[in-house]
Amino acid sequence: MLAGVAAVVVALALVSSSALVAATKTTAPGNHVLVYFVINNKKVAYEILRTSAGGGTDQLFLERNALRGDVATFYIINRDRKPHGFTFFGHKIGLIKPGRRVHFSATMMRRGDYPYASTPRQGKAYRGLFPVL
Repeated sequence: MLAGVAAVVVALALVSSSALVAATKTTAPGNHVLVYFVINNKKVAYEILRTSAGGGTDQLFLERNALRGDVATFYIINRDRKPHGFTFFGHKIGLIKPGRRVHFSATMMRRGDYPYASTPRQGKAYRGLFPVL
């Protein structure tokens, strides 16, 4: 009887250890970042803010780059006097009136530099690259 119990304990230990190994190889869920694109009469600037992980705080940290796997919420804010459209990450946003903002969310699944462009009704279009590491 004691040998049967020992065999069951050894089998359970083997099953649980293989589950632990499998768990360490999975990809962790991405962190959440807020990305603000601000359009003015001279350029388009962006800022990346990372939310704190856990702890129940609402702190934001300024980042240089977004990371692969991040879930990003993009806000496009028009601070110019003219309406502007915006193209980024497969989204073509129509004209945004002065003082207004629009937003969308996306998961950054691949590394690279993603082009963005403001598309004013007339005048110079502002372009740049958004890095994902």
